[in-house]
Amino acid sequence: MDKKIHKKLNMIETVCVIMCVICMSVAAIVHPYQLALLKTLFLVIVSIAEILVISIELLLFYLETKKYKFITIAFYLIELLSLMLFNMNIPFSGLFVLTSFSILKNVFRVIKVEEIYPLLAYYELCKKYGIKVKKPRKPRASVAKKTAVPVKNKKKRSVKEEPTFA
Repeated sequence: MDKKIHKKLNMIETVCVIMCVICMSVAAIVHPYQLALLKTLFLVIVSIAEILVISIELLLFYLETKKYKFITIAFYLIELLSLMLFNMNIPFSGLFVLTSFSILKNVFRVIKVEEIYPLLAYYELCKKYGIKVKKPRKPRASVAKKTAVPVKNKKKRSVKEEPTFA
């Protein structure tokens, strides 16, 4: 998978997760009878951001190799267990656990992008669904041009002088 595309996807996912946590926290602080329109707006923003997060997660999970799919499933189970344990002890701490695990997962993915994802899997998926994306091309090996360096002729021009008889 192309590193630039992968970084963009992970950055979008991280921003959406942080935006969800902020919007849910602000909506929880606002009094229920005051600014009902604002709460509805936050709900819409959180819903759209979560749809983006889930779609990016599913896309990246689909593109992973089998070994890393099992690692990802184990990571999700550990995340769920720690989320429940922390939320039992400290109320509303689940949002921060979810955010920290998401950022940790995205950093790991960016570091190990070449091992986790096959090289052209993203482009094959785009081709499968009819999305036009330009594949990265390897630079062609160019033939080194020989430059001709002018060489000074070391031969002296000999000018024949006629002997003078005087």
